[in-house]
Amino acid sequence: MSVRVRALRKAFGAHEVLRGIDLDIAPGEVVGLIGPNGAGKTTLMSCLLGFLRPNAGEIAIAGRPNDDLDVRRRTGFVPERMNFDRGATGWNFLRYMARLAEVKDADAKSRAMLERIGLAGAADKRLSQYSRGMLQRIGMSQALIHEPDYLFLDEPTSGLDPNGVLLVRDLIAEQKARGAAVLLNSHQLAEIEKVCDRVLFLHRGVIERAETLRQVDRIVVAITMLPGFDVQHIPNAQLRDNVLIATVESEQDIARLVKELVDGGAGIVDVRKHTTDLESIFRGAA
Repeated sequence: MSVRVRALRKAFGAHEVLRGIDLDIAPGEVVGLIGPNGAGKTTLMSCLLGFLRPNAGEIAIAGRPNDDLDVRRRTGFVPERMNFDRGATGWNFLRYMARLAEVKDADAKSRAMLERIGLAGAADKRLSQYSRGMLQRIGMSQALIHEPDYLFLDEPTSGLDPNGVLLVRDLIAEQKARGAAVLLNSHQLAEIEKVCDRVLFLHRGVIERAETLRQVDRIVVAITMLPGFDVQHIPNAQLRDNVLIATVESEQDIARLVKELVDGGAGIVDVRKHTTDLESIFRGAA
């Protein structure tokens, strides 16, 4: 059920936008795609979805071509901006999308989805009356109504207020929990860090760097301490500017490590799970 891309290339005339992309997304994995404007992120997503035909390379989803009808039925997509029929109500739009996707109990599931995204009170309003954030929410709902196995999100939090951002974060976590493979394209680095398992840095048509943000079998913790404490006796750890970076297997191990440091005389200022500094990667400092 994985998404697999090998040696993908796409050019527009003499300009080659994608220059050999390799990519894998496993079931239940959320992969973030970051990079500067013009790096090829939207082009890559458009190729994966079959909107653009690549010049070379291979795209396989669940071992099938990405334009296979069964694959399309199991795919959800949220573009940064959707072209809606603004004369339709939120209820009619979502019910139509559910029926188009052959969702069983389409009416009941549409009502439940409108409730889930906080638009039940606006179900009878026309989309022309929706704010940018409301349109983004209804766009998210149409991608999820049929519980897709493959979910492609292009700036899904664009135009959303903090409550909307939290909602999208929760929805992505729900898709991950039920085993969907998710590709998220976003400039919101803080959101990428919160929801993604891995991140790919795309620059000038190639993946320049890949970082794992979360490990299934271990936890990386960052403990900020007052200067002057010797940490050489701490296994699987290193000190960076008074921040101890240590690898442990469980949250109980974090508590034990902090107690050991305090009992040894260390002054603990802050304890948190350590993630890759995406801002430094983006700026080219890492």
